Amino acid sequence: MKKIIIIGGYGNGTVALSTIEDINKRDKTWEVLGFLNDNETEPINGYPIVGKINKTVVQKYIEQPEVYFFYSLISVKLNFKFLSKLHELEIPKERFATLVHPTAVISKFSKIGYGTCIQPFVSIGPNTEIGNHVQIFAQSLIGHGAKLNDYSYVANNACIGADVVLKEGAYLGTNATTLEFVSLGKWSVTGIGAVVLKDVPDYAKMVGNPARQIGTVN
Repeated sequence: MKKIIIIGGYGNGTVALSTIEDINKRDKTWEVLGFLNDNETEPINGYPIVGKINKTVVQKYIEQPEVYFFYSLISVKLNFKFLSKLHELEIPKERFATLVHPTAVISKFSKIGYGTCIQPFVSIGPNTEIGNHVQIFAQSLIGHGAKLNDYSYVANNACIGADVVLKEGAYLGTNATTLEFVSLGKWSVTGIGAVVLKDVPDYAKMVGNPARQIGTVN
Protein backbone atom coordinates (compact mmCIF):
# COMPACT_ATOMS: atom_id res chain seq x y z
CA MET A 1 0.00 0.00 0.00
CA LYS A 2 1.07 3.54 -0.72
CA LYS A 3 0.98 6.03 2.14
CA ILE A 4 -0.83 9.35 2.05
CA ILE A 5 -1.01 12.53 4.12
CA ILE A 6 -3.92 14.93 3.72
CA ILE A 7 -2.97 18.59 3.96
CA GLY A 8 -6.00 20.30 5.53
CA GLY A 9 -8.74 19.00 7.76
CA TYR A 10 -12.48 19.36 8.24
CA GLY A 11 -14.26 20.16 4.99
CA ASN A 12 -12.52 19.19 1.77
CA GLY A 13 -9.96 17.19 3.73
CA THR A 14 -12.55 14.87 5.19
CA VAL A 15 -14.29 14.58 1.80
CA ALA A 16 -10.98 13.42 0.32
CA LEU A 17 -10.57 11.02 3.24
CA SER A 18 -13.99 9.54 2.55
CA THR A 19 -12.99 8.94 -1.06
CA ILE A 20 -9.78 7.23 0.06
CA GLU A 21 -11.74 4.98 2.41
CA ASP A 22 -14.13 4.02 -0.40
CA ILE A 23 -11.18 3.28 -2.70
CA ASN A 24 -9.72 1.02 -0.01
CA LYS A 25 -13.00 -0.89 0.34
CA ARG A 26 -12.62 -2.01 -3.26
CA ASP A 27 -8.85 -2.33 -3.41
CA LYS A 28 -6.45 -1.72 -0.53
CA THR A 29 -4.48 1.15 -2.04
CA TRP A 30 -3.74 3.82 0.56
CA GLU A 31 -2.53 3.84 4.14
CA VAL A 32 -3.64 7.16 5.62
CA LEU A 33 -0.92 8.48 7.92
CA GLY A 34 -3.03 11.44 9.01
CA PHE A 35 -3.43 15.17 8.47
CA LEU A 36 -1.19 18.19 8.36
CA ASN A 37 -3.14 20.99 10.02
CA ASP A 38 -2.22 24.30 11.63
CA ASN A 39 -5.28 24.58 13.89
CA GLU A 40 -6.38 21.13 15.01
CA THR A 41 -4.56 18.93 17.51
CA GLU A 42 -7.09 16.15 18.11
CA PRO A 43 -7.64 13.35 15.56
CA ILE A 44 -9.95 14.12 12.64
CA ASN A 45 -12.41 11.32 11.87
CA GLY A 46 -10.13 8.93 13.69
CA TYR A 47 -6.88 9.93 11.96
CA PRO A 48 -4.08 11.80 13.78
CA ILE A 49 -2.62 15.23 13.18
CA VAL A 50 0.95 14.41 12.18
CA GLY A 51 2.27 17.97 12.01
CA LYS A 52 1.84 21.58 10.98
CA ILE A 53 1.59 22.72 7.37
CA ASN A 54 5.14 23.87 6.77
CA LYS A 55 8.06 23.02 4.54
CA THR A 56 10.14 21.47 7.34
CA VAL A 57 7.48 18.91 8.23
CA VAL A 58 6.71 18.20 4.59
CA GLN A 59 10.37 17.67 3.73
CA LYS A 60 10.60 14.89 6.31
CA TYR A 61 7.92 12.98 4.46
CA ILE A 62 9.20 13.83 0.97
CA GLU A 63 12.34 11.93 1.93
CA GLN A 64 10.15 8.81 2.22
CA PRO A 65 9.40 7.87 -1.42
CA GLU A 66 6.34 5.79 -0.54
CA VAL A 67 4.54 8.82 0.98
CA TYR A 68 2.17 10.91 -1.14
CA PHE A 69 0.19 14.04 -0.35
CA PHE A 70 -3.26 15.41 -1.05
CA TYR A 71 -3.74 19.16 -0.79
CA SER A 72 -7.31 19.86 0.29
CA LEU A 73 -7.05 23.57 1.14
CA ILE A 74 -9.16 24.77 -1.74
CA SER A 75 -11.66 27.53 -0.95
CA VAL A 76 -13.66 29.81 -3.21
CA LYS A 77 -13.00 32.69 -0.80
CA LEU A 78 -9.35 32.06 0.02
CA ASN A 79 -7.93 30.49 -3.13
CA PHE A 80 -4.97 32.83 -3.47
CA LYS A 81 -3.91 32.42 0.16
CA PHE A 82 -4.03 28.65 -0.08
CA LEU A 83 -2.32 28.64 -3.47
CA SER A 84 0.58 30.59 -1.99
CA LYS A 85 0.81 28.07 0.84
CA LEU A 86 0.87 25.20 -1.65
CA HIS A 87 3.76 26.75 -3.57
CA GLU A 88 5.71 27.43 -0.38
CA LEU A 89 5.72 23.70 0.46
CA GLU A 90 7.65 22.88 -2.75
CA ILE A 91 6.21 19.38 -3.07
CA PRO A 92 7.08 17.77 -6.43
CA LYS A 93 3.90 17.42 -8.47
CA GLU A 94 4.38 13.67 -8.91
CA ARG A 95 4.11 13.25 -5.13
CA PHE A 96 0.51 14.45 -5.11
CA ALA A 97 -2.08 11.67 -5.16
CA THR A 98 -4.96 11.78 -7.60
CA LEU A 99 -8.08 10.31 -5.96
CA VAL A 100 -10.86 8.85 -8.08
CA HIS A 101 -13.96 7.49 -6.37
CA PRO A 102 -14.83 3.93 -7.44
CA THR A 103 -18.30 5.00 -8.65
CA ALA A 104 -16.96 7.68 -11.02
CA VAL A 105 -17.24 6.90 -14.72
CA ILE A 106 -14.23 8.23 -16.60
CA SER A 107 -13.44 7.77 -20.27
CA LYS A 108 -10.18 5.99 -21.01
CA PHE A 109 -9.52 8.78 -23.50
CA SER A 110 -9.40 11.45 -20.79
CA LYS A 111 -6.27 12.86 -19.15
CA ILE A 112 -6.07 13.68 -15.45
CA GLY A 113 -3.27 15.54 -13.69
CA TYR A 114 -1.76 15.33 -10.21
CA GLY A 115 -3.48 16.08 -6.92
CA THR A 116 -6.99 16.00 -8.37
CA CYS A 117 -10.00 14.57 -6.53
CA ILE A 118 -12.99 13.12 -8.38
CA GLN A 119 -15.95 12.37 -6.14
CA PRO A 120 -18.83 9.82 -6.26
CA PHE A 121 -20.94 9.37 -9.41
CA VAL A 122 -19.01 11.89 -11.49
CA SER A 123 -19.10 11.28 -15.26
CA ILE A 124 -16.20 12.44 -17.43
CA GLY A 125 -16.47 12.17 -21.20
CA PRO A 126 -13.79 11.31 -23.76
CA ASN A 127 -10.97 13.65 -24.80
CA THR A 128 -11.25 15.72 -21.65
CA GLU A 129 -8.15 17.24 -20.07
CA ILE A 130 -8.17 17.78 -16.32
CA GLY A 131 -5.23 19.59 -14.78
CA ASN A 132 -3.52 19.51 -11.39
CA HIS A 133 -5.31 20.13 -8.06
CA VAL A 134 -8.77 20.12 -9.64
CA GLN A 135 -11.76 19.39 -7.39
CA ILE A 136 -14.78 17.69 -9.01
CA PHE A 137 -17.58 17.01 -6.56
CA ALA A 138 -20.32 14.40 -6.52
CA GLN A 139 -22.66 13.77 -9.44
CA SER A 140 -21.06 16.32 -11.74
CA LEU A 141 -21.02 15.78 -15.51
CA ILE A 142 -18.03 16.81 -17.61
CA GLY A 143 -18.78 16.80 -21.34
CA HIS A 144 -16.44 15.48 -24.01
CA GLY A 145 -13.50 17.63 -25.00
CA ALA A 146 -13.72 19.85 -21.94
CA LYS A 147 -10.54 21.30 -20.45
CA LEU A 148 -10.36 21.96 -16.71
CA ASN A 149 -7.16 23.84 -15.98
CA ASP A 150 -5.17 23.75 -12.73
CA TYR A 151 -7.02 24.61 -9.49
CA SER A 152 -10.45 24.73 -11.13
CA TYR A 153 -13.36 23.67 -8.94
CA VAL A 154 -16.61 21.94 -9.97
CA ALA A 155 -19.22 21.78 -7.21
CA ASN A 156 -21.74 18.95 -6.87
CA ASN A 157 -24.33 18.34 -9.59
CA ALA A 158 -22.74 20.86 -11.96
CA CYS A 159 -22.97 20.13 -15.68
CA ILE A 160 -20.19 21.18 -18.04
CA GLY A 161 -20.99 21.12 -21.74
CA ALA A 162 -18.80 19.73 -24.50
CA ASP A 163 -15.53 21.54 -25.30
CA VAL A 164 -15.93 23.98 -22.41
CA VAL A 165 -12.78 25.46 -20.87
CA LEU A 166 -12.39 26.25 -17.18
CA LYS A 167 -9.33 28.43 -16.94
CA GLU A 168 -7.00 28.41 -13.94
CA GLY A 169 -8.92 28.51 -10.66
CA ALA A 170 -12.38 28.89 -12.23
CA TYR A 171 -15.21 27.89 -9.89
CA LEU A 172 -18.52 26.42 -11.05
CA GLY A 173 -21.17 26.25 -8.34
CA THR A 174 -23.66 23.61 -7.28
CA ASN A 175 -26.24 22.78 -9.99
CA ALA A 176 -24.68 25.28 -12.39
CA THR A 177 -24.75 24.46 -16.10
CA THR A 178 -22.76 25.62 -19.11
CA LEU A 179 -23.49 25.71 -22.81
CA GLU A 180 -21.02 24.00 -25.13
CA PHE A 181 -17.85 25.79 -26.31
CA VAL A 182 -17.85 28.54 -23.66
CA SER A 183 -14.93 29.39 -21.37
CA LEU A 184 -14.90 30.39 -17.70
CA GLY A 185 -12.18 32.92 -16.97
CA LYS A 186 -9.30 32.65 -14.52
CA TRP A 187 -10.43 32.59 -10.89
CA SER A 188 -13.98 33.46 -11.89
CA VAL A 189 -16.86 32.39 -9.63
CA THR A 190 -20.10 31.11 -11.14
CA GLY A 191 -22.77 30.73 -8.49
CA ILE A 192 -25.33 28.11 -7.52
CA GLY A 193 -27.76 27.18 -10.29
CA ALA A 194 -26.31 29.61 -12.82
CA VAL A 195 -26.75 28.87 -16.54
CA VAL A 196 -23.70 30.01 -18.51
CA LEU A 197 -24.49 30.78 -22.17
CA LYS A 198 -21.41 32.82 -23.11
CA ASP A 199 -17.79 33.29 -22.10
CA VAL A 200 -17.11 34.42 -18.53
CA PRO A 201 -14.35 37.05 -18.07
CA ASP A 202 -11.37 36.47 -15.81
CA TYR A 203 -12.15 37.17 -12.10
CA ALA A 204 -15.87 37.72 -12.78
CA LYS A 205 -18.66 36.85 -10.33
CA MET A 206 -21.61 35.34 -12.19
CA VAL A 207 -25.14 34.46 -11.05
CA GLY A 208 -28.54 33.69 -12.54
CA ASN A 209 -30.26 32.19 -15.57
CA PRO A 210 -28.88 33.27 -17.94
CA ALA A 211 -25.74 34.01 -15.98
CA ARG A 212 -24.84 37.68 -15.62
CA GLN A 213 -21.88 39.39 -14.01
CA ILE A 214 -22.47 41.07 -10.65
CA GLY A 215 -18.92 41.92 -9.67
CA THR A 216 -15.33 40.77 -9.64
CA VAL A 217 -13.19 38.57 -7.41
CA ASN A 218 -10.71 40.50 -5.29
